[in-house]
Amino acid sequence: MKPTLEVIPLEDSQKSFRFFKLETPAFTPFWHYHPEMELTLITKGSGTRFVGDAIQPFAAMDLVLIGENLPHHWVSVEETHDILQEAYVFQFDKQLFASFPECNTFISFFEHAKDGFHFYQPKTALINMIVSLENKSPIQQLSGLIEILNTLLQDEHKKTLASKHYLNRFYSTTSQSKIAKTTNYILENIDQKLTVKQMAALTHMVPQSFCRWFKKHSGHSFVTFLNKTRIERACHLLKSTSLPVQNIAFHCGFDSLSHFNRTFKKMKMMSPSQFRNLSKDGN
Repeated sequence: MKPTLEVIPLEDSQKSFRFFKLETPAFTPFWHYHPEMELTLITKGSGTRFVGDAIQPFAAMDLVLIGENLPHHWVSVEETHDILQEAYVFQFDKQLFASFPECNTFISFFEHAKDGFHFYQPKTALINMIVSLENKSPIQQLSGLIEILNTLLQDEHKKTLASKHYLNRFYSTTSQSKIAKTTNYILENIDQKLTVKQMAALTHMVPQSFCRWFKKHSGHSFVTFLNKTRIERACHLLKSTSLPVQNIAFHCGFDSLSHFNRTFKKMKMMSPSQFRNLSKDGN
């Protein structure tokens, strides 16, 4: 998926980094990238996280480090739109620390983070530190960022997000908006019937060309991307609501319950009902 370039005005703001708290009714589709690295902590909200070709669920206390020029976005599920979503975000140029010999260990850490890291067991003290920086001075925020990064590089509870063969970051900026438009359209209409023919028309291609183009830039075939996104949304609904499985299937864009069950079992190695029961047992 070719994303939109987000310009982060660090020089214009006379700051070497950017830190902010984001509050929004929903995290909406905005497939984008930027040359700065990004550390994002979700404190309220849930849905699906897209980083490179990784499509995964997210919930509160989701902590992710995004490498430079790595496309990403978070998309809330519809059912949480009435609840305020909240995130704390650091954006910084990795060269910020290059002149500090004390930060030499960051160099290899940032290199390994080029495909993104998900920190799946962040310590409460670290979460509290990030949140507390909202009301601190810029120098305290910078000091806090150094301490946070030093903690994270020692954290063994992390997983790489984008696959090693993901190449989208290397495509030219001029053609990025086309796939961003396509991806955003898919996510905004995920509960509707979406076909290759329909998407080919949207992108002014013939179906065969669209399929090759989409897979080349996303790492997934169109059908796989569509199914993975729909199944992750279904998983959230199975865990967070009491909606009947059939209703969830149709709400996620599947045209029949049997199709939904087959696809779900293929991806999750269990039926939707089994997934729901396991989720309840885990709570």
